[in-house]
Amino acid sequence: MLPFDYVLRNLLRRRARTLATLGGIAATTLLVIAMTSFADGITRAGATAARDDVVLLLGSSAEVDLVRSVVPRGSAELAAAAAPGVLTVGGQRAASVELHIATRSGDQVGLLRGVTDAAWIVHDKVLIVDGREPRAPFELLVGPLAHTRLGLSAEDLAVGRTLHLERRDFTIVGRFAAPGTTLEAEMWGRLADVMLATKREDVSCVVCRLATPDALDELRLFAARRVDLEIVAVPEHEMLRALTTSLEPIIALARWMAVLALVAGAFACANTMFAAVLARTRELATLRALGYSPSAVAVALVEESALVAALGGGIGILVALAIGDVSMRYPMGALSLHPDAGSRLLGLGSSLASGVIGGIVPAVRAVRIPLIEAIGGRT
Repeated sequence: MLPFDYVLRNLLRRRARTLATLGGIAATTLLVIAMTSFADGITRAGATAARDDVVLLLGSSAEVDLVRSVVPRGSAELAAAAAPGVLTVGGQRAASVELHIATRSGDQVGLLRGVTDAAWIVHDKVLIVDGREPRAPFELLVGPLAHTRLGLSAEDLAVGRTLHLERRDFTIVGRFAAPGTTLEAEMWGRLADVMLATKREDVSCVVCRLATPDALDELRLFAARRVDLEIVAVPEHEMLRALTTSLEPIIALARWMAVLALVAGAFACANTMFAAVLARTRELATLRALGYSPSAVAVALVEESALVAALGGGIGILVALAIGDVSMRYPMGALSLHPDAGSRLLGLGSSLASGVIGGIVPAVRAVRIPLIEAIGGRT
């Protein structure tokens, strides 16, 4: 086999071309990491956020769409008070009457949720990290990704700022975190204030936290028998599964973009190696004349391509780590892209694969040229 020093020396001989290829591979690696993180983030949000002990009482015509669900407030309050199997904490039932609104701020759409005091028992993963919960009229508690959903900066939703929603000025009094849930892109206000601002007389649902998951059948029977309430009981995991299913085309598109990035990287490496073969036809023929086998020459060319791809992949990973977590909107909310170890390994693996694939065809082409023609410089 040819010594590895020969491979390194050839990369340094064509620095401009090598740097251009490194930049292209780094960009494709970064794209693979981003698209993989995006697809995994959406899938993970739907899979990990669902709880077996949380059930939503929706309007009977809403199926699993919270925004389209309509329940008269009186019926919702009656269901919250009478639903069986609901957990009780400190004398308060864990049944939250809520209104979910897709609201606008300028030309951007945000997610606004009107809640009651029971919401803090039902959504026990919600932790206030700055400020306090809404107590006075037209106050808001915002999640860490609410600014991304609205297309604003984080400073625009800082505690003490005012946000104009539904022709009303809401004062931001707190910020919350809800790790592992889909709530972090939302803004929460008092139910009465949200209903007044949106001129709604109905609500979206009643979110119930059960004392035990086994109480689901009893709650479903209650919803079926109380036809006057016009509600259906939908477990949270079923609703989030339906949401994830509706987003599968976006997830598939993200994964296909990662595949296309791999193909683009392979073409970049192939283009570089084809140029190298054309420029070094006589040199490669001389190596064969000195006794190196065609397979040894071909392996050296593939090593050059793979080495460039590996270096480009490493640069792409370093750039991803330097950028850190990035927030991104999607149709039903927002998520934070985490370049975790899995996505980084996949990015590096895709860059190596593109280098090997992109180097094979030029290498085979180089050793298939008849030796006499190659020594004469004919390609």
